[in-house]
Amino acid sequence: MRYNIYTILFLLLFSSCDDFLEEIPKDKIIPETVQEYDELLYGEAYMRAQDMVAKYLDLMTDDVKSYAKTRGFSDAREKAFGYYAWQADPEMAISGARNSDDAWEWYYHSILICNMTLEDLPDASGSLTDKEDVMGQAHFLRAWNYFMLVNLYGQPFNQETASIDLGVPINDVTGMEDKQFLRSSVAKNYSFIEEDLETAIDLLLSSNKEKDNFKININAAYLFASRVALYQKKYTEAIKFANLALANKSALYDLNSKNPSDRFINYKNPEIIFSYGEEVTPYYSSGYIYKSNFPISDDLGNLYVSGDLRKQNFFKSGLPKKNGSGETTGVFGFAMRTSELYLNRAEAYAESGEIDKAMKDINKLRSNRFSSADYMREATTKEEAINIIREERRMEFCFERHRWFDLRRWDRPSITHVFIRDKKNDVIETYVLKQDDPAYTLPLPFAVTTNNKEIKNIDRPERNPEN
Repeated sequence: MRYNIYTILFLLLFSSCDDFLEEIPKDKIIPETVQEYDELLYGEAYMRAQDMVAKYLDLMTDDVKSYAKTRGFSDAREKAFGYYAWQADPEMAISGARNSDDAWEWYYHSILICNMTLEDLPDASGSLTDKEDVMGQAHFLRAWNYFMLVNLYGQPFNQETASIDLGVPINDVTGMEDKQFLRSSVAKNYSFIEEDLETAIDLLLSSNKEKDNFKININAAYLFASRVALYQKKYTEAIKFANLALANKSALYDLNSKNPSDRFINYKNPEIIFSYGEEVTPYYSSGYIYKSNFPISDDLGNLYVSGDLRKQNFFKSGLPKKNGSGETTGVFGFAMRTSELYLNRAEAYAESGEIDKAMKDINKLRSNRFSSADYMREATTKEEAINIIREERRMEFCFERHRWFDLRRWDRPSITHVFIRDKKNDVIETYVLKQDDPAYTLPLPFAVTTNNKEIKNIDRPERNPEN
C-alpha cells in the first residue's frame, strides 16, 4: 500500500527519525528499506522520554498521600487532583482548567505506525532476518499499546464476564479514514494481544538478533507474555514464559553492591531486560521536594522492614528516586526487569498451590535486597503466600506503573485519600474509592467522546468529599 503525502506528513511531522525522510521524492514520503522502517518504528512507536503518558497512574493508588507546603513554592497537585480524588472527570484541574489525557491518542498513534509497518515492510528492501526482527518489534509494540489501553480504559479482566465487558476499539486501519471506532470486548482485546505476542515471539526467535536494553528483544517478549498470562489467571502459561526468559537472563541487582549515588534503574543494573522512556512526572519525583506534591503513603513506607535496602534506594525524603541515570542521559526511565519474572512466577506458583516454589522465588529476590541475613519469608498456606507476594510486588514495583493495574486485577479494595485543598486554612477533604468502585476504570478522554459520539463511555460516579 502507498500512502499519500498528507497522511504521512500528519504522522511524521514531529518525528525524530533519522534524515532518510528528507531524501524521499517530494510527492511521497515512503520508507523504502527495512532500516528505514526500523527507524520509523523506533522514532514513532517506541515510548520515548517526551512521549511518556498516563503520568497519573500511581496517583490513583494507595502508594501516595497528599502533602501541602504551608507557605510559598508552587503546588504540583493542582493538575493531579481529578485522578487523586477519583473524580468523574479526572481531566479537570482544581482551577477548572482541562488537562488533556493524551494516553489514548499516543497509544493509538503507535498502533497506527505498527499497522503501517506490518503492512508495507514485506515489500521493502532488506534481508529476511532484518524484516523478521522489525516485524517482531511491531507486533510486540502493538500488543503493548492495547494492553495499556485496555487496562486504563477497559473494565477489569474477569474471566466470567470478559466477553461482554467494555474493552477498547481494535484499529486495523493504516490510512486516514473517516471511521467511528466502537469498543471491542475485554476478551477480544486480550485475544488480540496474545496473538500479537505469539507472533512477536516467533519472529524474534527466528531473527535471533543481538540487542541492547533499548530495543525490544526475545526476553522482553517472554516477560510481557508472562505478565499478560498472569493478568488472565493463566498460571501455567505465566510460569512457562517466565521460565523461558529466566533461562536466558536470571541476574538480580544486589543492592549491597550498588553505589548509593546511582539510581536503581540505570545502566549498571544487571536485571534490566528492556528500558524505555524517562521519568518526567511532576507529581512525585524527587526533583519536586520543595513543592506541594504526593510523597509515598505511610502504608507503603511501613512495609519496608529493617535491613531492606529498597527503601533507601527507591526513595529520598519520601519521594521516589528509582528512575533515571546519575548522568542525566534521558534514558532508563522505566524497565522490564528479571525481578518481575521471579514475582510473576511466584504468584502463579502460589495461585496454583505450589507454596514452596513460590516462596523460593520470593526469597531469591529478597536475598538481593537486604543488608542482613534476616530476609527470609515463610508461608504455610496458599493465602499467606499470596499476601506475601502481593506485598513484595508492591514494594518492588512502586512507582513503576504496576500498582494500579495490580489493584484492578486483584480485589479492587477500598482506598482513602486525604487532600488539603487550601494550604492557608487547612481545609481537609477525605475521598473514598469504594470496593469494586466503577472508578477503577478511567473514563474515555474528553477529546475522544467529543469526536466520536457513538463510542460508549463508562458510568463513572460523581465523588464528593466524605467529611
